Amino acid sequence: MRTRLLVATTLVCATRAMADAGDCLAQSDLLRVARVLDPEGRVVFARVVEQRDGHVIRAETLADADTPLADVFESVPPSPGSAFPVSDDDVCAVVDLPEAALDAESHVIVSTGLNYAAHAEEAGGGDVFLFPKPAAPTRPYARVHAPAGVTLLDYEVELAFVLLADVDPLDPPSREALLAKAAFFLSNDVSDREAIVRNASFSGTSTGFAEGKSQPGFFPAGPWMVRGTELFAAARSCGAEGLGLRLYVNDETEPRQDASTTQMILQPDELVARIGTWILEHGRRSSMHFSRNDGEPRFYPLAVGEEAPMLTAGSIVQTGTPEGVALNAPSPLGVTLRGLLHLRGPFSQFLAEEKARVAEGGTRYLVPGNVVRARIDGLGTQVFEIGEAGGRAGPDPCAAGGGE
Repeated sequence: MRTRLLVATTLVCATRAMADAGDCLAQSDLLRVARVLDPEGRVVFARVVEQRDGHVIRAETLADADTPLADVFESVPPSPGSAFPVSDDDVCAVVDLPEAALDAESHVIVSTGLNYAAHAEEAGGGDVFLFPKPAAPTRPYARVHAPAGVTLLDYEVELAFVLLADVDPLDPPSREALLAKAAFFLSNDVSDREAIVRNASFSGTSTGFAEGKSQPGFFPAGPWMVRGTELFAAARSCGAEGLGLRLYVNDETEPRQDASTTQMILQPDELVARIGTWILEHGRRSSMHFSRNDGEPRFYPLAVGEEAPMLTAGSIVQTGTPEGVALNAPSPLGVTLRGLLHLRGPFSQFLAEEKARVAEGGTRYLVPGNVVRARIDGLGTQVFEIGEAGGRAGPDPCAAGGGE
């Protein structure tokens, strides 16, 4: 009893400490850089001068939308008093990385699986792995639609970073050097679990991750980014080594996901090194394919260039999600036996069972009308509604404003 009480008290104190650090970071004088629509309807990089509950309230222009990110962080606002009001509808994806750039392989988005031990356990176990996510980042407040017929839609709050300069994964930088070359932001690795389960096996990682996580709209990104050096220095000054991550659905008061980046198995610099090791052991291209617009299956790379693989400036790395997702892996023996009774393979059986549970309303999967709220300390809040499966997102005002 005393041991359980001590553990419970420790968890309460840790949660309270993270909340205090989050409040401290919210009040810190960080250079928060967002992509927003200015009063003339143009997409610009802007410094957030006022935020409330993780939403941008006022900002001032730093640079045009086509300015290299490294230069944006060195920009100075044009004049005092030039701030303008910003609504959620004015906030664009924090990074502009269109599908065309990913298909041209000038940039990459590398995602990480099982980088939190507790999430690895709920997912059935396994080691940290990498896969491409050739999905364009989208606005942090835009509606998200599952593909037609998909009912196992899942959420994953994740810390992500965009590179401000080229990085060689075969000669990875130190932690301090990477933090200086990267800007961090809040992201969600929205997931079609059906594609992942369909391609699963008990002997290794599912080959369906690229397909299940790269559908249009599956990468809410933002509302702003902060250079790593500044962000983590501010966190330490607030008494925290890492950043708290939390995710809620609808009006729930208890978060479904609640963790700290200190719980990551591999920290950002170690992930870059792992990308290099992965390339040496498995090659530059992933074995997980993705078909855009029902085209030919394509195996996207984890780095740019055949001769000297590089993580180019503007490329993105997602660092993985903590425990608390909707999916919970089944017992291999139990699902295999149940599958035999129904003349199904184990994963076909699990898929049928999960769909039946969704139809009965007894799961945590996302359904139309749900509202997802996610936040990371120092990096703001994103809120998006789930639309009807097979639906299309409305016109993107950022694309219209920026001529994308």
